[in-house]
Amino acid sequence: MISLFRIIVTTVIVLTGSQVFGQSYLKNSNQHIFPFKTIDSEVLSNHIEKIADNTRIIGLGEVSHYTKECYEIKHQIIKKLIEKDFNGLVLEVDFGQALLWNDYVTNGIGDIDKLIAASGWFTYRTQEFKDLLLDIRNYNLTANKPFQVFGMEMTAMNHNLAWLSSYFKAYLNSSEELIESLTNERKIVAFEKHEQVEILSYWNLYYAIKDTLENNIALLIETGGKEKYEIALRIAEITRQYATYISQDEFYLKVEFRDQFSTRNVLWCMDYLGENSKIAIWAHNGHVVKKSVLFDYDILGYYLSEWFDDQYYAIGFTFNEGDFGAFSSNGFKKWTLPKMKTNSLTKDFDSFQSSYLFFDIRSYTGNSAYQQSSILNQELPIRTDISESFSDKNNVSMNINLSNSYDMLIYIEKTNYPTTIEWDR
Repeated sequence: MISLFRIIVTTVIVLTGSQVFGQSYLKNSNQHIFPFKTIDSEVLSNHIEKIADNTRIIGLGEVSHYTKECYEIKHQIIKKLIEKDFNGLVLEVDFGQALLWNDYVTNGIGDIDKLIAASGWFTYRTQEFKDLLLDIRNYNLTANKPFQVFGMEMTAMNHNLAWLSSYFKAYLNSSEELIESLTNERKIVAFEKHEQVEILSYWNLYYAIKDTLENNIALLIETGGKEKYEIALRIAEITRQYATYISQDEFYLKVEFRDQFSTRNVLWCMDYLGENSKIAIWAHNGHVVKKSVLFDYDILGYYLSEWFDDQYYAIGFTFNEGDFGAFSSNGFKKWTLPKMKTNSLTKDFDSFQSSYLFFDIRSYTGNSAYQQSSILNQELPIRTDISESFSDKNNVSMNINLSNSYDMLIYIEKTNYPTTIEWDR
């Protein structure tokens, strides 16, 4: 009797456990999962074409800042969006840096090799990103209206201040004192530690820029044009954002401000592009996701989904195994991760035995099968997103509620390291 009792109890435990941990999390969802073999697949292209008509903003995430396939797939999506009359790309990069790239793609100003190599953002010093800018430039050569590139970040000031210095030199001869102030040596990256004197210097600089622009509005618009004046005003606002950011002592308050300011800058880009503008956003999963997975504060994707509702479409990326780049305690390096073996969404995606696939979450959550099963409305394990830094001690998986995070999730079976362009400091 004891042996039989043990067998029954053990059987119940195993069966119960298998329902929780062994059962596929993606049950009833296969018709909304689409495998594809290559990054230029018509399967992916056709889906992007379908969603583009009813969307104003498409958030293009990335599972790490340095994964070859993320660059390449986003490149293909952006090409399709350009065909569908999207007119701008807003990058997770400082506003002034993107102005240089925009001058290149719209007017051919600058040497693309030097513009990429000189970037202080490791994320964009790759051949894959350079190829994207070259494609945009080629499109703009014959376009009636150029496709433009912007930055949403306020965390670096060197390119912003240099742009303003050149602007005032060209269109306002009486601003020598301000120009000198703009070119003074100072810390220009927000993540550094700033002393109180330097924080105050940024506030003083903001008010000086603001007053100069307001007091000379007629002359500056007459000599430099309205568009340049609007950019100058935006850099003044970004200077205020930077000063606000570095004034905070608490880290989480800083990063919350960062996403709030990024959201405001995205909205400005849309206004600048004109009525009914349609844009793509290029940023980490952690910014485009509608509900933050890793942090207890509201992020860019949350604000955009609240304001634009279904006209904001969030695309996340995930992967199973392979290479990527991230900082270690000893500097930037190539990392390699093996396949996930634990029960997870990642393991379920692997069962499709496809190099790539995408899960059309929005269509799935709107069908009757979803109403009957709330499994994807729970926190489920998936491969952890990779930030700019990584450690062997990082958790292999994180929990995510797919139904309130993304409209679409792109899965990459095996990732590769991108083609690095050497930094020209």
